[in-house]
Amino acid sequence: MAHHLILETADFAELRSAPAAIHTSEVVIDLTGPGALTCLQGILTNDVVKTGPEALLWGAVLTPKGMIITDCWVQRRGTDARLIVPAAGRDALQTLLTRSFPPRLAKATPRPELQVAWLTGGVPAAVDGVELIAPTATAPFTAVAVGDKTVLMPALAAAGFPTAPPETADALRLLGGWPTLGREINDKTLPQEVRFDELEGVRYDKGCYVGQETVARLHFRGHANRTLRGVRGLGEVPADGKISVEGEQGEKGEVTTFASTPGGWVGIGKIRREVETGTEAMVGGRPAMVVELPFG
Repeated sequence: MAHHLILETADFAELRSAPAAIHTSEVVIDLTGPGALTCLQGILTNDVVKTGPEALLWGAVLTPKGMIITDCWVQRRGTDARLIVPAAGRDALQTLLTRSFPPRLAKATPRPELQVAWLTGGVPAAVDGVELIAPTATAPFTAVAVGDKTVLMPALAAAGFPTAPPETADALRLLGGWPTLGREINDKTLPQEVRFDELEGVRYDKGCYVGQETVARLHFRGHANRTLRGVRGLGEVPADGKISVEGEQGEKGEVTTFASTPGGWVGIGKIRREVETGTEAMVGGRPAMVVELPFG
């Protein structure tokens, strides 16, 4: 079943410009030890070694066949790293880290006392008891804030970043064209199917990592059969996300996240590569148009 939001705007830049602190469900795992970065480099689609000592970047860990286990944000902390992970991907990632990394080289420590918030509309100069981390590359937020659960949100509010509902993070992902684990990303999803190239979540000039062979082969010798794109329509949100094109056989994809907006509705989902931008389609029996991401 598709996820449904209600938004006051369908413009990504407009939503991102207002100062706000959004409490997300993401969890924190700290990776420490003399081999922390080397071990992480061997499972991450992005390059944590060549980035700066405090860099924040987005990537994924994959199965040996190149399917996404979970996406995550990675903050390099000198020779250690901090992983900010969707709650839905926590257990699978923790199991992978425990099984894959020798304890003498890298230790993965969950930090349940810490809370994560996305910031929009700028970055405060400093907030007592809160770590503020600006992304190194493109991101759906202007910064990430991490702090103790008892401190984080009140401190950010006092700094001029009022608390926004958690659904705002879903809205930022949707309008910005960012995939969500459990909706746009499932256990059969390849990075190139959900905009990892456009969102700077994969590097093709780094050393080997688990699943790299499939990712590299698709990049250099082929293409993804489906890609994450947007759709727009008028009226009420369709009852389901199945996409079809008049005169063509078979389903062309599925919208997995919808949003009602003042001007109609928008949605994102994986759509067959041959369906070009500007194509008039039917989504759940309602007329729509396929558009590029991000919205606005």
